[in-house]
Amino acid sequence: MSLPRIDSNKDTKDARLLLPAMLTPRVAPLQKIFIDDLTMDRRRRQWRVPWFILLMCFVQISLHHIADQCMQRRLIYRPESRHEYWRYFTYMLLHADAWHLTINMCLQFFVGVWLELEQGHWRVAVVYIAGGICGALANAWLQPELLLLGASAGVYAMLCSHVPHLVLNFKQLSHRYVRIAVILILLMCDATFTAFHFCINHNRNPRISLEAHLGGVIAGILVGFLAYRRLLRKKSMSTSSTSTSASTTWHFWGTQDA
Repeated sequence: MSLPRIDSNKDTKDARLLLPAMLTPRVAPLQKIFIDDLTMDRRRRQWRVPWFILLMCFVQISLHHIADQCMQRRLIYRPESRHEYWRYFTYMLLHADAWHLTINMCLQFFVGVWLELEQGHWRVAVVYIAGGICGALANAWLQPELLLLGASAGVYAMLCSHVPHLVLNFKQLSHRYVRIAVILILLMCDATFTAFHFCINHNRNPRISLEAHLGGVIAGILVGFLAYRRLLRKKSMSTSSTSTSASTTWHFWGTQDA
């Protein structure tokens, strides 16, 4: 009686064919989870909107067109009404004329959009509102007879809060040297315009409150260091389906707010 002949070459070939099939279910789910998570993160980042900046611009533009004299008297900061504490913020919602409104809206949007996308809505809102309140307090202390309106103190706070943002996240931010150059150019242009206005117009029509601007600058730097934080750094493992070795990829995202 003869035994069946075992073909060792055939068995070896079948084992080689089965080996990738056995390994594929272990690798494919990990790769699929990685792709799904990365796609979700990119969608979340792509559709993020600077709601606070858009809201402030909408409210300020709307009040400029609909606010009557009675509403303006209730919102503007007035020295004789310094005990009405809402005025320390609501004066930022009013502007003297269309030129004043246009300048502040352009600077506010240009300075604040990317800052809000990277640091989040509430942190930028805290810096903006703190800058406005500190600007009103500085004006009330150093120029107690001066009325105050306009969002310049909040804009200065957001502009100078880029300093703590860069210090905390210098290596993570893209185009960081371009950001530094833009901040310096804006500050130099503003200082040049202010010096020209003081020398030629003797700070009249309009009357610029340097005290409010200075209060916004100080608040932006100090509150920025307190409110801002480092950008989240997400580590993800991507595994190829044709290789068992894993490669590490780092992704830097902005902080997420509720």
